[in-house]
Amino acid sequence: MKKTFISDLLAGLTVSFAALSLGAAFGIMSGRGAFAGMLGAAIIPIITSLFGGTRLQASGPTAPMTAVTALLVANAYDSFGGDKHLADEFITLVLLLAGVFIILSGIFKLGKYIQLVPQVVVLGFMNGIGVLIWIDQLKKLFGLNGIKPLEGNIVINIAIAFGTLGLIYLIPYALKKLNISANIRRFVPSIFVTIILVTTLSTFLQLNIEHVSLGESYNSFREYIKVVYYDLPVDSAIFTSEHLFLAFPLALQLCLLAYLDSLLTSLVIDKMTKEKTKPNKELIAQGIANTLTGLLQGIPGAQATIRSVLLLKEGAQTRLAGVFVGIFALLGFIVFGKLITLITSAVFVGVLLKAGLDVFDRDFAIAYVKNKWMTKRKRNIQLMFVAYTTIITVLFDLNVAVISGTIFFYLGKKIFTIADAEDDYSEVHGEELHGQSLDTVNVKINNNDTSH
Repeated sequence: MKKTFISDLLAGLTVSFAALSLGAAFGIMSGRGAFAGMLGAAIIPIITSLFGGTRLQASGPTAPMTAVTALLVANAYDSFGGDKHLADEFITLVLLLAGVFIILSGIFKLGKYIQLVPQVVVLGFMNGIGVLIWIDQLKKLFGLNGIKPLEGNIVINIAIAFGTLGLIYLIPYALKKLNISANIRRFVPSIFVTIILVTTLSTFLQLNIEHVSLGESYNSFREYIKVVYYDLPVDSAIFTSEHLFLAFPLALQLCLLAYLDSLLTSLVIDKMTKEKTKPNKELIAQGIANTLTGLLQGIPGAQATIRSVLLLKEGAQTRLAGVFVGIFALLGFIVFGKLITLITSAVFVGVLLKAGLDVFDRDFAIAYVKNKWMTKRKRNIQLMFVAYTTIITVLFDLNVAVISGTIFFYLGKKIFTIADAEDDYSEVHGEELHGQSLDTVNVKINNNDTSH
């Protein structure tokens, strides 16, 4: 019992470094601020680990969910002409709706339908999310498309962003080359360490560039509760047909992403643990967690693939491990939250560029080239579906991409001989785990495949 408790404690502590760092980064990306992201990183894993259908997991803000949240925040402020109060009420409304939709999907037992979504469509929408993250961060970094660039010298900001990206990859590689034992490497999460190193250097050099904002800042718990109450969606101005027509599609997008993110991750974990997730129970727990997080001014989330895999590899034994992820993230948030403002914005641009790379699946593309699949009709059709879903996600809408891609796939199966991409999720890049890679679903292609 004691040994199990200590294993869960250490696993939760290790993963909490990634959870808190990514929570802050995703909060900034969402437009709600680091506070909102760290809040989500603390609340979501506690609830889902206690009540979810996957026994061992680590949930929290993810790159796909954050990309849609950023769209929500932008639309809210645009729709209400700069009226922050109404915009915040609208954001809360959409997040509450999304949480309710996720709960309903569990109540109506829709979890079993995850098996119907083709892997080629999953690959495509994940790739599309990765591209959107890169576009968003490059616009911010270079000031493209009328977006205001980060304050300060653009060359310094670019150097910090791409230096951060490189350092995140370099740290786990260097530790391994130096023959540092795995027991020590587990407590050196590259994202967390990179943020500390770059922040220390920029503070020492007194660089006059943009720093991170917490977003909302509260002097006391009572003040925070007042803001939560003040932003409850009760104003009739947000319930017009125009705004509801905007709210429902956004809420459905978040619901769909939480559904896909969580249940695809559960497939990964089930293969590792040889257990069977209760998908509908998992959806209800995710819905409750997202409803509460939205109510408390946080950002939404889902099961996070790499964080969940890392939790298992660090020796998690019971549900307590996931709970500890949230508890340690909450403690870190309370103790070190104010220090976030010392971090330059360009650092989190680098972290989010890494997120985009991790979401973007590389296995299929590498196998396609390496095995010369361009001569195989089956693989070219798969590539066509991946490309279609990616393009539609980037240019139009995630819901349209997933739904239309799935429909076209099954229509195509009735006309042509179409095979889906392999669905072996069991392998992820070991180096990336120690580098705290983000929430990608890696479809491992059989590199010896010679089928036509």
